[in-house]
Amino acid sequence: MLELWTIYDSPIDLPGRFVARKWLMDQPTNELLLDKTLDGLRAKLPQGLTCLQRSPQDDPRIVETWI
Repeated sequence: MLELWTIYDSPIDLPGRFVARKWLMDQPTNELLLDKTLDGLRAKLPQGLTCLQRSPQDDPRIVETWI
């Protein structure tokens, strides 16, 4: 199953933080990572992932997605 990590900047439920939420295909999971900085959060992601830049139609809080 395809695992994705979407990084959000200050989501509604966790304002003031960068948050990475794990998805399996198109289904969200309860797993997440938090940090005060984007670089700090990126360092917590599993190794070997590839970054996909956000699309213009994505929620404005989405920074990027890692697969």
